[in-house]
Amino acid sequence: MKKSRFIVLFFIAILLAGCASAKYTRQDVMPTEAPAEAALFPEPMAAEGSFDNKVSGNYDMAMPAATERMIVRTAHMRVSVANPSESVDAVSKLAQGLGGYVVSSEVSEVVRTESLRYQYSNITIRVPSEKLDEAMRRIREMAADPKTGVINESVSGEDVTAEYVDSEARLKNLEAAEAQLAELLDNAPDLEYTMDVFRELTNIREQIEVTKGRMKYLKESAALSAVSVEFVAEASLKPIEIGGWKPEGTAREALQALINTAQKVVDGLIWFGIYCLPFLIPVGLVLYLIIRAVARRRKQKRAEAFMEAAPSAPATPPDEQKP
Repeated sequence: MKKSRFIVLFFIAILLAGCASAKYTRQDVMPTEAPAEAALFPEPMAAEGSFDNKVSGNYDMAMPAATERMIVRTAHMRVSVANPSESVDAVSKLAQGLGGYVVSSEVSEVVRTESLRYQYSNITIRVPSEKLDEAMRRIREMAADPKTGVINESVSGEDVTAEYVDSEARLKNLEAAEAQLAELLDNAPDLEYTMDVFRELTNIREQIEVTKGRMKYLKESAALSAVSVEFVAEASLKPIEIGGWKPEGTAREALQALINTAQKVVDGLIWFGIYCLPFLIPVGLVLYLIIRAVARRRKQKRAEAFMEAAPSAPATPPDEQKP
């Protein structure tokens, strides 16, 4: 059991070394007051190329000053063309001609009415990053209208240099740990020891494969830029015509006229408020004071009339009051 515990603790320390890029020695992992565990590492292994010398290696994960930047670039385009299906074929040939390949493509049909059907297509390709600008330029040339054919386009980039360098340093540490475990496996004293080392060796090799796969993905993503293109039929963007009558155009003009009228009304209210407000405030204040004075005067007259009429009213004798 002591051997198993030591193996687990020891290789946890090795994995931490791969993540944190620290310097580890055998003494950092194994307490000096554990003489029973020292038997796991015979003295002959202290020679050159031994386990101790390999463990004490220094793995620097700092990014080299001259590291070439790895930028993953992605482009998106939406273009109106005469025939979306033919445009997809043209982009496919373009990708192959530039040394890239097609990731996916699709051609579908948009139905407005029984007599109005338009094609719609999209395609995603990957081309060498240094040829991305050329690929986008040639796709623009496929537009039905050179001025308005490109509806929208965008290019984004992500710097993955730091992640790649970190993965590269981690891979070196894992491979060093793999070599150490292989050497331990060759010198295993018993079956239990062999199984513990083999288990850790399998785990290390799995991490190596994952790290290599991630590095390959980052490298290919930086070397080959992705371009996603959406093609729409030029006819689908034009207004509907029925015997020379364009209801869409008429509706658009009516809506625009309504917007213009509303805009003029709002503009007039704004002008009136800003331009006339300085004059309206004093006029309104004077009118308010006049109306208030007149109302107060009328109220005062009504009170005086009531007071004058009150004494002339005949008093009712007490004996005539109703029970």
